[in-house]
Amino acid sequence: MGMMLSKAHKHWAWWLVSMLVVLASSVLAASVQAEEVPLDRVVAVVDDEAVMQSELDARLQSVRVQLRDQGITPPSEQALRKQVLDRLVLDTIQLQMADRAGLEVDEEQLNAAIQRIARSNRMSLSQFRQTLAQEGIQYPVFRRQIRDQMLISQLRQQRVGDRVQITPAEVEQFMSSPEAIKHDPREFRVAHILIRLPEAPSPEQVAEAQDRAQALLTQIRNGADFNQVALQDSSGEQALSGGDLGWRNALSLPSIFADEVVTMSVGDVAGPLRSSSGFHLIKLVDVRGNQQHLVQQTRVRHILLAPNAVRNDQETLALAKRLRQQLKNGADFAALAAEYSDDKGSKQAGGELGWMAADQVVPAFAQAMESLSPGEISAPVKSRFGWHIIEVEQRRQSDVADRLRQQQVQQLLFQRRFEEELQNWLREIRQDAYVEIKN
Repeated sequence: MGMMLSKAHKHWAWWLVSMLVVLASSVLAASVQAEEVPLDRVVAVVDDEAVMQSELDARLQSVRVQLRDQGITPPSEQALRKQVLDRLVLDTIQLQMADRAGLEVDEEQLNAAIQRIARSNRMSLSQFRQTLAQEGIQYPVFRRQIRDQMLISQLRQQRVGDRVQITPAEVEQFMSSPEAIKHDPREFRVAHILIRLPEAPSPEQVAEAQDRAQALLTQIRNGADFNQVALQDSSGEQALSGGDLGWRNALSLPSIFADEVVTMSVGDVAGPLRSSSGFHLIKLVDVRGNQQHLVQQTRVRHILLAPNAVRNDQETLALAKRLRQQLKNGADFAALAAEYSDDKGSKQAGGELGWMAADQVVPAFAQAMESLSPGEISAPVKSRFGWHIIEVEQRRQSDVADRLRQQQVQQLLFQRRFEEELQNWLREIRQDAYVEIKN
């Protein structure tokens, strides 16, 4: 990746680096071709696993490439190394947890995910592999990092998703709230700095964190670059991208930010804002209109198979594969759904979910649904609910109707609560793990 990106590949390369770095799941090995290979050494111990210098070097290089493409000046080497090592340690903890939980990504799932990535960049798999090679990324390493990303996503959906419950009463209350009534169709690009608090902090720890956040705010208002301060000092998930949260509408921003952001002007910085995870500083980077009157809807049906006391996850996956093969051989989808599906709400209707938009279903389901053509049946897809076999029946463009709004609000509330709970969970697993950083 040391070479300059061609104009034709700039879009996909930026997306690729952002996805692998910002989601905290990539180690782009083979980024640097060195004539001499130094002896590897341990830079950290996470429980009983060593984190090696080679892993850290690869991650550092991928972050440098990302910052270069974003036009962000890196912080000092010491500060960047600390940020990257902290993220590498956190990734290692999550992958260890995924392994202990028996989570797996099979070859069919992985191949399907990579095919979707290639298609999203308007390339065949062969072209995509050639382009990776031109950028110095070995294909087996890329596959491993996509697998790791999928495992971490599964783990978070399972552990954090189970901690988030949105009740019908909450949906109704939100729909009648002033926030929903004044809902703004614009999208906001927000940057974020988090000064994390430990669990059950002492008054002294709270005061210290607040003072630190206030000092950083003063630096920024005196001319310091927000992105570089985030790189050096933020404990947020997006620190390595300069704190960039990407484009969000007001409803999908963390609730602690939403009320502030809709009243800010581009370039404004607000904070410190207190939450259970710590003190936050936010900057409104940009605003764009998002007035969309049509939404793509998919008529879809599924068979859900959930692990239970007599059928573990691997046995459930094996059953899903057998049912999919039966469907490919001509078996009736509705009949199999009625017999096998664990989705009580749809099984008696032959697995029918009706017309759905992507933001009405969990991310793994949405990703698979959007990649299928009408009449196509997916390979088994894992979500926090279990294994899905999905069939897309039709697609249409439809006006956003009132009957969809309640479901959309529920998903938005879930996403908001999920992001807030994710920070708490990451703090907990980091505190519970044995971590030794080597000098």
